[in-house]
Amino acid sequence: MRYSQLFGKTSKTVTKDAIVASHRLLLQAGFIRQLSAGRYTFLPLGLKVCKKIENIIRQEVEKTGAQELIVPTLHPLELWQQANRDKKFGSAMMCVTDRNKAQFTLGATAEVIMLDLVKQFAPSYKDLPINIYQFSQKFRDETRPSGGLLRTREFVMKDGYSFHVDEADLKITYQKYWDAYLSIAQKLDLKVIVVESDNGAIGGAVSHEFMVESKAGEDTIVVCSCGYAANLEKATFVKEENNSSEALKPLEQVEAVRGTTMEDGVKLHQKPLWQQIKDVVFVDETGRFILAIIRGDYMVNETKLKNLVGANELRHASDEEIRVTLHSEPGFISPVKLEGALIVADDSLLKLVNAYGGSNQKNLDLINVNINRDYQPNIIGDIAEAENNYLCSKCQKEKLKLIKAVEFGNIFNIGYTYSDPMDGNFVDKDGSLKKMYMGSYGIGIGRAMAIDVEIHHDDTGIIWPKNIAPYQVHLIGLDGLGEDLYQELLLKNIDVLFDDRDISAGAKFADADLIGIPIRLVISKRSQEKGGIEYKLRSEKESEIIEAKDLVSKIIKFYN
Repeated sequence: MRYSQLFGKTSKTVTKDAIVASHRLLLQAGFIRQLSAGRYTFLPLGLKVCKKIENIIRQEVEKTGAQELIVPTLHPLELWQQANRDKKFGSAMMCVTDRNKAQFTLGATAEVIMLDLVKQFAPSYKDLPINIYQFSQKFRDETRPSGGLLRTREFVMKDGYSFHVDEADLKITYQKYWDAYLSIAQKLDLKVIVVESDNGAIGGAVSHEFMVESKAGEDTIVVCSCGYAANLEKATFVKEENNSSEALKPLEQVEAVRGTTMEDGVKLHQKPLWQQIKDVVFVDETGRFILAIIRGDYMVNETKLKNLVGANELRHASDEEIRVTLHSEPGFISPVKLEGALIVADDSLLKLVNAYGGSNQKNLDLINVNINRDYQPNIIGDIAEAENNYLCSKCQKEKLKLIKAVEFGNIFNIGYTYSDPMDGNFVDKDGSLKKMYMGSYGIGIGRAMAIDVEIHHDDTGIIWPKNIAPYQVHLIGLDGLGEDLYQELLLKNIDVLFDDRDISAGAKFADADLIGIPIRLVISKRSQEKGGIEYKLRSEKESEIIEAKDLVSKIIKFYN
C-alpha cells in the first residue's frame, strides 16, 4: 500500500477527551475515528489490526472444538424476558420496535439466543458438548463510555457458548478456553493475570477474568504473592478480631453533639474507628431500601451487596428518603429498631463487641451495640471491600496488593442460569429430559487492540507486536528512491506500507514512529553510499545498513 493513497492519515491534533495513551495514539496514527460517544470507525489501518487479532483468536478457539457461526443482531425481547435477562442487564440494554410493534433488543451478548438456537435441534446426550462461537457487533448503552476503545457502546466481540450434560463436562471445555486465552494473550504479546471475578449480568456462580496490568485500567484486581488473584468485586480477606473476647456491656444512649462523619464519631467517643458501625443506605431498582452495616474501618463493596440481596442496580438513598421513609437521621443511622429497610450486616460484625454508632436520632448515639442482641440483621454475609495490605484469605500469611488493570477476556461457568427458565433441555441416556449446563466465553476485539497499544508504546508512538501489526514493513523512500524496492518486496509477499509522499524526511520518520510498524526501511542516496538499505526495528533505537541481497531473508527471519 502506498501511503499517499491510504485512506486515513496521521494527525497532530487530537480531542481533549483522549486521555489514555491508546485512545490518543490510535486517533493520531490514523487507526480510528470517533462517530459519537462510545462509537468508533475503524479505518483501514485499524481494521487490518482487528482482522489479525480475530484470526489469532479464531485459530486458538477452534482448538477447543468450537465452531464458528453468527446470529442476528436484533434479539426478540421476549427471549430476554423469558430468562429474566432484561432485568439483569438493566439500563445498559438498547431496544427497538419494528413496524409491526415487535420489540427487539440490540445484541449486548447472546446467551439466550444461542440457547434458543441449540434447543431448535432437540439435542440428546450424544450431541453434547456443543461448542459454538461468533464474531459479532455488540451494543451496550454504557453510562460513561471512556478510554477510547477500552469502554464503548458498540464493539465487535468474540463470544463463545458451550452446552453440556453436567458441570463436570463443562469444566473440560472451560479449561480448554482458559488455555486458549493464555495462548491468545501470548501471541498478542500481553501478560495476563487470571483472577476470580463476579459474574455480573451474565449470571452463574463461577467466572474468571484475564486481566492486563495497566494504569489506564478501570478495574482493580487484588493479588497476593501466594498466587491468589481476584477482581476487587470478588476479593476476600482475613477480617481482624480486635475485641471478640470482651464481655458484653449494657446498651446505652448518650448525647452526641457532633458532625455526621465517621471521624466525628471517633473524635467524640475517643474510640477506634474499627469499633464504630458504618451505616450505608441504598435503594435498589424495585425501590427496596437496604441498610448495609459494616465495621467502621471497612468499605462496603456494592457488587457483593447486590449479589447478597439479589439486586440488579443500587443507588445511595437521599437524605430526604432516609428521613421520610426510614424515620432516621443522616449521619446518625442505626440498625437498632430501624424499620422499613432490609438490614444486611457484614460478617465482620459477628466478631465486633460493644460497638458504637448512631441511634436514628440527631445528636444521640448508642454505645455497647451488639449484633443479635440489640439488632437482628435480615442477612449476614461478606460485603467488605479488600484494600492494600489486608491479610490474604488464601494463605493467611501475606498481604494483599491492589493493581489497576484492564480486562482482556473472560470465561463464565453459568450453569443452569438460562436453561432453567428457558427449558433448555436435552434427552439423557434413560430418555428423560435434563437441563443443559452452559458456559460463556468473551474477548472484545477493539479492546484487545487498545490494550496492546497501552502496553506497547513510547513517547513517539505505537510499537505493534509483530503478529498484529497492520503491515510487516514501513518503507520510506527518500531522494526519489524506493519504487523498485517496493515492487521487489511485494513480489516476495512482504506486506509493505510505502511512504511515497513528497514531504520531508523528518515528517516521514515521525509518522513511521507514530504508526508503529515493527520494521522500518529507509532507502536513500546516503543509505546506498553506505552499502544498502537502512534497517531499523521500531522497538530499538539503533539502525543498521543491510545489503539489498540480504534484506528479504532478514525480514522473513524476523517474522518467523
